[in-house]
Amino acid sequence: MSEWLGKACEKLAITDQIAKDLDVCANEAVTNIMSYAYNDHESHQINMRLELKDQKLILTIQDDGMAFDPFNSKTILHKSYDKVGDVTIGGFGIKVIRSLANECTYNRSNSKNTISLSFYVRDSSSVVSIPGENSSFLTSCNY
Repeated sequence: MSEWLGKACEKLAITDQIAKDLDVCANEAVTNIMSYAYNDHESHQINMRLELKDQKLILTIQDDGMAFDPFNSKTILHKSYDKVGDVTIGGFGIKVIRSLANECTYNRSNSKNTISLSFYVRDSSSVVSIPGENSSFLTSCNY
C-alpha cells in the first residue's frame, strides 16, 4: 500500500510532506480496519482510491466490515496520562489521522464503510497532473 501511494504521489508531483502524512493516515486507517472491522475469518477486500481534485488530494478507503464512524466524536479516546510510562499502545490512530488530514468524512452505504481523507495542496503550481494521464488511481487488497 505504501509503495502504491508513493508512486501515485510521485506521479502527481505531490510534496514529500503531504505524501508522508498521507501514508501515515492510510496505514492507521487500514490497520484499524484489519484489526477491528471483521469478526470472522473470511476473506475481505479493502479498496482504495487516490485522486487529485480541486487542489485536494483525496484518499478514499472502502471496506465491508462492521459499521463504524471513526470521526464521530464519541469514538475518539479522551484519556489523559500522568506519566509517560502509563501510556499504552493503541488508541491514538484516529487522533493522528484527524491531526494530519485536512478533512475526514465517513459514509455507510450498501453494507460498506467509506472514509475519505483530504489533504489540501496549497501551492497549485507544485502539483501537476501528467498530460494525458488520469489523476485518479485505484487499488484494492484482499484481507
